Amino acid sequence: MPPRHTRDYGTTDRPVSRRTVLRGLGVSAVGIGTLGAATSSVQAGKGDSCEDPPMDFPRVSTRGHFDTNWYGSVYVTDGNTDTNYDLAGDPIPGLGQPAAGELLIHAHGWNNDHEGGVCSTSTAANTFDLEGYDHPVVGYTWDADYGWYNATEIAERNGAKFASFLVDYRAQNPDVTLRLCSHSLGARVALSAVATLSSWGYNGLLESVTLLGGAAADDAPSLEGSYGSAIASATGRLDNFWMNDDAVLDWAYGTAEMGTAIGATTIDGTPPWNYTDHNVDYVPDHFTHYKPDGCIHEVVATF
Repeated sequence: MPPRHTRDYGTTDRPVSRRTVLRGLGVSAVGIGTLGAATSSVQAGKGDSCEDPPMDFPRVSTRGHFDTNWYGSVYVTDGNTDTNYDLAGDPIPGLGQPAAGELLIHAHGWNNDHEGGVCSTSTAANTFDLEGYDHPVVGYTWDADYGWYNATEIAERNGAKFASFLVDYRAQNPDVTLRLCSHSLGARVALSAVATLSSWGYNGLLESVTLLGGAAADDAPSLEGSYGSAIASATGRLDNFWMNDDAVLDWAYGTAEMGTAIGATTIDGTPPWNYTDHNVDYVPDHFTHYKPDGCIHEVVATF
């Protein structure tokens, strides 16, 4: 296994978010309290509860890189930086074993603990295989099992770590096509990685980015939003797979963020040239996008 990455590229500026304003106002709206705990009855992005998680599943991991202090602020744990990452499970193709023509990295959603993250990302990999995608799929696992507001901050701060891995991987494998896929709150990990790559000048490094039931604002990918310009420069395309009546996003995201998630509607604003919405109302529920009865067959068709 390659040594832990510790090089510090710096971080991108993050605008003040709605959750920061809500914290400052001491929001007490109905339902916000449950969103503050990882044991909420509505678990946005909860992974499969598999009995025997495949811990040898290859993945980039930042598990344990973040924690919260006694007054609830997120901090980077000792021995970690804003940009380092770990590798876990079997070697990732291109790192310790021969590379393939493409590599897809899938980031899981909210409220996944260590085993849940492995279950969720490995389930996505299995589904891609079932749908005829014959390139390696590996996971990106992160500290998603915190209350909503802390988890969203951790997701966004993972962007620099994810981008750092992508830059390092590209340096070692210049001819491999790179694709990102994400579910639920994992969308903020992926979008933040795209923004970080753009800010570092790595434009065109990614072939595609896919959002499944994304728990990010519906205007975030627009040219007027936080990520639109970066999307236009740092990836070949971005595809948003959304569904009406997503109960999790309508309740959990709508309550916490007082807005509409991109995973529950089309983009609000001017889309980047390489952005496409896909309605997938046939998907049974928020937790099924990346499973065999979800929409991965449509995702593969965009490649």
